[in-house]
Amino acid sequence: MNVQQKYEQCLRITSEALDQLEVKQKNRVSDAYLEFTKNYIHDAKHYALKGDYVTALEAIAYAHGFIDAGVLAGFFKIEEYHLKSV
Repeated sequence: MNVQQKYEQCLRITSEALDQLEVKQKNRVSDAYLEFTKNYIHDAKHYALKGDYVTALEAIAYAHGFIDAGVLAGFFKIEEYHLKSV
């Protein structure tokens, strides 16, 4: 799998997670996590359009990381997500 294919796979997975995300605990931090996630997805798409798939993959990894952090902190819930809240 090349970097472009990996980016596209990660973008799909992250976008699906965001679409299914339910905010369980709305607060300043959960709002920030959600905003960071959306901003990093936007950045990833921007870099992909420029053909910079390495930077796009890095950005989408950050986006997914904020989703993971929100799930682990109990801020977000996603049915059948691979992480469970602590």
